Amino acid sequence: MNTKSFKAKWALGILVLVASFITSQSIYRSSITRLHDHLVVAARITGQIHASETFHSAMHLMLIAAAAYAGTGNDAFRTEFVRQQEVARASLATLATLPHGESAHAPDAGDLEANFATYSQALDGVVADGNRGDGRALARSRELFDTVFARYYAGLHTRHETDLNLAQASAHSIQFWTSTLFYAQLGLAVLIGVLGLFYLERIARAFLSVAERMAVTDGLTGVFNRRYLDTTLDEELSRAGRHGRPLTIAMIDIDHFKRFNDAHGHPAGDRLLRDLTKLMGQNVRAEDRIARYGGEEFVIILPETPLGHGVLAAEKLRQVTADRFPVGDGRTFPVTISIGLAAFPGDGTTVTELIRQADERLYRAKAEGRNRVVPSVAPAMDTATTAPAAS
Repeated sequence: MNTKSFKAKWALGILVLVASFITSQSIYRSSITRLHDHLVVAARITGQIHASETFHSAMHLMLIAAAAYAGTGNDAFRTEFVRQQEVARASLATLATLPHGESAHAPDAGDLEANFATYSQALDGVVADGNRGDGRALARSRELFDTVFARYYAGLHTRHETDLNLAQASAHSIQFWTSTLFYAQLGLAVLIGVLGLFYLERIARAFLSVAERMAVTDGLTGVFNRRYLDTTLDEELSRAGRHGRPLTIAMIDIDHFKRFNDAHGHPAGDRLLRDLTKLMGQNVRAEDRIARYGGEEFVIILPETPLGHGVLAAEKLRQVTADRFPVGDGRTFPVTISIGLAAFPGDGTTVTELIRQADERLYRAKAEGRNRVVPSVAPAMDTATTAPAAS
């Protein structure tokens, strides 16, 4: 797995989570601030309603007390009038200090304090000594109460209703968006969790694939190792036996490899092994498998290949590798290979039998002068399952 790609994807995921968290917290903070503002407005409206009701009730009681005193002359009504007058004045002072709500429109009542002063002064004349029968002052007070102050209360109630409706609509909007955000975050968390599990599974599969590949791959050359060779060759022999198909293996050895190592050093020898296996990989079929048997020896499995075709393939490899390999400082070294072949079923039906036969023929190739293929002559091309006679 690409480490940079892995880090970039995790960084992107963390960035998305952090951005989502910051955005959600900003929205929640804004929602809380707006809710606080609405609570403040509601408290102001409550205070205004209480003060206005107290003011309205006190003025009404003032009018009743003044009218009763004018009709009876009972001082108790005058005392009640004075008490309600003080209550009205206190409520008026409270109304004057309370700000308006979100509607920002004051009710149409003219100058409330001036109208109250006129109203109070007229009733003062009714309850004053010697003026009990002043019907005009009482009528003027009733007119003020029924017209000017009635409009004030109507406007005040309209404004309160508008403010409450605005607060209610805003509260519904906040509820909608916070609920939407909550479910969006929940969905995002579930999505990220699912994607995270999916991605972790991919990571685990990738690491498992790498581990499996490393378990069957030669670390130096990158071709398959001896463990893979034994397992795969046994499976290929079983398949070939079930379906009656041919199979050939080629055992390859680098000529004078020890001399090469002694002359040029082990790093050059390692480079030679890598270059040679790369060259062989470029000159075999996709279905053929190259494995390092040990040291400088390699085995190639050639499925669906009779011995005759295997000889031709081995001769091609011998020719393309018969070259001078660079060893550093501009120097080159002539490298050749020797190859021994064995075919199923003529040379054996088991892994051990085929490996032994191929190894014996490789030994013959070495003994006969190296840089050759044994058997060196292809048998009849249409004889797919018959092994050549040993020479």
